[in-house]
Amino acid sequence: MTPWLIWLISAIVMLVIEVFTGTVAALCLAVGCVLALIPAAVGAEVVMQFVVASAGAVVAFLVLSPVVRKYKLNKATRRDERSNMDAIIGRTGIVTEPIYPGGRQGRVKVDGDNWLAEAEAEYCPIQKGDSVEVVSYESIVIKVRPKN
Repeated sequence: MTPWLIWLISAIVMLVIEVFTGTVAALCLAVGCVLALIPAAVGAEVVMQFVVASAGAVVAFLVLSPVVRKYKLNKATRRDERSNMDAIIGRTGIVTEPIYPGGRQGRVKVDGDNWLAEAEAEYCPIQKGDSVEVVSYESIVIKVRPKN
């Protein structure tokens, strides 16, 4: 088998590994394999091919790692990507049972679900029908504040 074909197969295997693992390391090794294809195609020695593959993988890691990290961070902090209880934080709800100061809980309807709720701080009573914003949660109790 010719050396350039071995590098091509190696690059494809690394890309498949990248798809299943989601780490940037396999992607960088695939880049190194593709770059090593060039000296292999022109008939350079095996040592030169490995030097190019190694250098290409290191440079790819230095370039791609911050880009992938930034992409994953942006994706994780987008509001539309939150799920479960985190998805209701920042949403607006309507008070269905009044919430009184001093920790007395009421109920708030958010996106069709009726939640046990308490005021985030010592607000005046929040009356039935008032609009509130969900600021956090603790277990199954949401904490709300009046929406301006």
